[in-house]
Amino acid sequence: MRKILLLLILISGCKQDNTLFTLLDSGKTGVDFNNYIDEDEENNVLRYGYFYNGGGVAAADFNNDGLIDLYFTGNMVANKLYLNRGDMEFEDVSEKSGTGLNEGWKTGVSLVDINDDGWLDIFVCRAGAADPRLRTKLLYVNNGKTADGIPTFTEKAAEYGLNDASYTTQAVFFDYDRDGDTDCFLLNHSLQEYAGFSNLLANYRQQRNEAYGNKLLRNDSGRFTNVTDSAGIVSNVLSFGLGVNVNDFNNDGWQDLYIANDYNENDYLYLNEKNGKFKEVIRESMGHVSLFSMGTDAADINNDGLMDVLTLDMLPASNERIKLTSGDDNYDKYQQLLRAGFHDQSMRNMLQLNNGVNQNGVPVFSEIGQLAGVSNTDWSWAALMADFDNDGWKDIFISNGYARDYTNMEFLKYSADKQVQSNRGSDAPKQMEIIAQMPPINEPDYIFQNQKNLTFAKRTKEWGFEKNNQSNGAIYADLDNDGDLDLVTSNVSQKAFIYRNNAEQMRAGNASLRVRLDSPKYAHLAGAKVTVYGDSITQTQNFIPVRGFQSAQWDALHFGLGGNSRIDSLSVTWADGSRQVLKGVSGKEVTLHYADARKGDDSPAALPALWEPTALIDFTHTEDPRNDFRIQTLLPTMLTYQGPHMAQKDINGDGVDDFYIAGARGQAGALFLSSNGTFRKSGQPVFEADAAFEDADAVFFDADGDGDQDLMVTSAGYELNAGDPLLLPRLYLNEKGGFKKASFPAVGANASSVAVADIDADGDLDIFLGSRVTPGRFPESTGGVLMVNNGKAGFSDQTAELAPGLRQAGMVTDAVFEDLEKDGFPELLLTADWMPVRIFDNSKGKLIDAGEKWGTAHLHGCWNVIRPADLDGDGDTDFVVGNMGGNWQWNITSPNGLVLYAADFDNLNRIVPVVAVTENGKQYPYASRDELLDQIPSLKKKYTDYVSYSKATLPEMLPAEKLKDAKQFTVNEYRTGMLENANGKFVFHALPVEAQFAPVYAIAVHDMDGDGKPDVVLGGNTRQTRVRMGKNDASLLQVFSNKGALKFSLLPQHRTGFYVQGDVRALAVFQAGGTKYLVGAINNAPLISYRSKGTSN
Repeated sequence: MRKILLLLILISGCKQDNTLFTLLDSGKTGVDFNNYIDEDEENNVLRYGYFYNGGGVAAADFNNDGLIDLYFTGNMVANKLYLNRGDMEFEDVSEKSGTGLNEGWKTGVSLVDINDDGWLDIFVCRAGAADPRLRTKLLYVNNGKTADGIPTFTEKAAEYGLNDASYTTQAVFFDYDRDGDTDCFLLNHSLQEYAGFSNLLANYRQQRNEAYGNKLLRNDSGRFTNVTDSAGIVSNVLSFGLGVNVNDFNNDGWQDLYIANDYNENDYLYLNEKNGKFKEVIRESMGHVSLFSMGTDAADINNDGLMDVLTLDMLPASNERIKLTSGDDNYDKYQQLLRAGFHDQSMRNMLQLNNGVNQNGVPVFSEIGQLAGVSNTDWSWAALMADFDNDGWKDIFISNGYARDYTNMEFLKYSADKQVQSNRGSDAPKQMEIIAQMPPINEPDYIFQNQKNLTFAKRTKEWGFEKNNQSNGAIYADLDNDGDLDLVTSNVSQKAFIYRNNAEQMRAGNASLRVRLDSPKYAHLAGAKVTVYGDSITQTQNFIPVRGFQSAQWDALHFGLGGNSRIDSLSVTWADGSRQVLKGVSGKEVTLHYADARKGDDSPAALPALWEPTALIDFTHTEDPRNDFRIQTLLPTMLTYQGPHMAQKDINGDGVDDFYIAGARGQAGALFLSSNGTFRKSGQPVFEADAAFEDADAVFFDADGDGDQDLMVTSAGYELNAGDPLLLPRLYLNEKGGFKKASFPAVGANASSVAVADIDADGDLDIFLGSRVTPGRFPESTGGVLMVNNGKAGFSDQTAELAPGLRQAGMVTDAVFEDLEKDGFPELLLTADWMPVRIFDNSKGKLIDAGEKWGTAHLHGCWNVIRPADLDGDGDTDFVVGNMGGNWQWNITSPNGLVLYAADFDNLNRIVPVVAVTENGKQYPYASRDELLDQIPSLKKKYTDYVSYSKATLPEMLPAEKLKDAKQFTVNEYRTGMLENANGKFVFHALPVEAQFAPVYAIAVHDMDGDGKPDVVLGGNTRQTRVRMGKNDASLLQVFSNKGALKFSLLPQHRTGFYVQGDVRALAVFQAGGTKYLVGAINNAPLISYRSKGTSN
């Protein structure tokens, strides 16, 4: 009978809890908190821009009974404290505890033991109210519990000097100066009068207002002193702080600060300088950040011991929602902001992967949110990174929703129309009449499972988050002490949600460990770092109470252990630097005591970098700024900004390679010759005379058969007219070290690439010129040109006779000759934009398209570069090919890939390129309504509003015959990888996920770690993209170590020493005097050079 009863219980449990999380009924939990917002003419979002930002939630054991309690802040309702009575049942003790405040606009809640008495205190922030008396902070000091277990609190903010009256979103307590007491940072926000674009160009960054700017308060013997200015904290009227993150981002043992700012002021990253001051380093640390930054969290998502950062924004996930919130791209306005001193920002979530510190001690991050799959979660608030399924890897929870979407384009159009009517004498509408036109955003919260490869899988439905809501503050904690993390959200005008985690039952094979920290002083706790060393993975967490958005959590550190629960050891570094190591850990819980720690760091030293910066070639590429979007509005990305390229050869015969560095328009290319361990510029008047040309590519070769190295330089210019003399390629003959311009046919190819080989086996070198695009008419291209040498540098265009297929080669980006058949007649391999990798067989001097034969015809990508090498040591030539990567807004991984249509759709004598993205098997234009209708005016009558446009597929927008007649291009392979030469066929192998962080434009193949095998060095990035797309700049110059059998793994940046930011366009590795060097050319920046310090062996 007992077995039957047990079976019935199990069956019942399975039916009820078939998702990882279960939303509990408030009638069962007793938590009925509702952050109800009452809108009227006096209280609304038009009067206070943060009217719908919601409240916070804190999870902590306030009565020291071993159970986690909950505290909620209410904007227009009273705060509430709920005691955990066990079995997920809570008791409202707000009034009895003295914490149920119902005055002012309450925002963030923080936790601190302000007097180190062992009882947690509550700090409540306030904002919103015009009356400063209703904005003062509240410090509820815990008096201990009564006989019935209820803690009581006394408000003492004024006593400690913490009754500040700023507009405060959140506060965080930590010992920033490591003097043994607890300091406080106040995250404040400005008001709407400073949020507009016109204000940003004024000198408001220097303007102060005590009520708006952030503040750092130092604890001086129990009273807090404002040290904002002396500590180096930015505190101006443009700060709209919505998220704060305290963590040790550079791993030096001192707590740093990340500030997430809304509107146009960029985020701040403050490094602790260990002297009471902070240094703001966001530009050196991160290539770009979120635009409307909201909640933020930090955690180690890849278990490398470095803290990564997640910031949230407002970009929707669905095509319909994106179209309803997207207007024109304004590239010129964006550039104006950059010139005014603001950092690069884009409206989407940003996942910043920590790569370690550069030579200046600054942590450098790669932003991979789009590749990771977490960039688009709509109007998002709380970011929480924790292991929810106990597999040993941090997952991501994101709360979202908003009561009134004032970014909706239909609302903005309505509002603008009403303003026009008012200006013409009509009655101005009432505020609530306007607000009623703002649609709500009601969507489920998002949760993502870590796939253990820097990507995340959306698990919203599978894990039980299907209920639409408007969630703001959120926190995780083990509310029922069962070994997994439960979730709590505070909602606008809706009861709070409590989600019970069922991992202990559903993931029973995954063990977990709770690590409690015990110290007599709070200052030792906030910032303590715990590392768990397991059999298969090592995990690191920092104990920071403030998490997500306006929320806080004080619980044991939770480590999922996966299927292997064995722990080798555990270490803690307390906030003051004291350290201890614990071995032989067993069981589900362990407590670390500060009393057992000792001073000093006995952690193993990091391996040194293999390469170090060195001054080698003094050249700075100076770009001629242009805006390609003025020529073709719907270009996917800019087509200029492709230089500089380099040509590499020993010109002066000293056994060391010399370099020609290509110049930009108005800047002459330069020849640098090796000289006693360095390089000197060789004066070449002919190069100076041709400074008006934009160099696209260059190659050294013996054109005239006299035994020295001549130089071929191609010219490009998207903004020029076809046939412009500035598009002509140039041949420079070497006459005893001095170069002289030689005659060359006026092919006008707008050539982006050049390659040389003896294609007809007559003893001289011939030239291939590849064209990227016909100026002003993307994606049209003249393909390629074959120039045959008569042996004396006399070249003639033999394309029609010997290689007619080259004219259909597409938008060629790079070219290389290689004798694949080993018959003395080299084949031609081409990479191209929106095309497959092309291979042309050489039939005794005639080039024939043979992509099908070689197995590359199906590999459609946005290929940028190709380099030959025997990667697997089998004696034949393989190739490394650089592609666009996977870190884009476009859903490239869909079965239908990415499609580009191009035609003169309205017979306006212009080519309109339309990128189509796929959602649920249907094609939609990537362009917003305003953008597409501007280029195809005939659609204006059909799509008079944003709603109809947001639902329309591309085939519904454009007649079938127009799409059929349009040129069509596809991308079905976005990854950078290798073409393995396998018995007459090439097999594509993608390089690891890190190679997909950014588009690759430069490749070098060389033994970089001294193990005798050829490694792959990748450089890339592109900063000149559509504003809505944002910079794609996550690559820092990557080295992939060859492990044999075509297996490669990334050498971490801190191991290589490469922290190269910018758009790398060319790479060269060479040897001089027994030392290896690497040189890299970066667009609109100085050349970089590194010297090998030895090998890894």
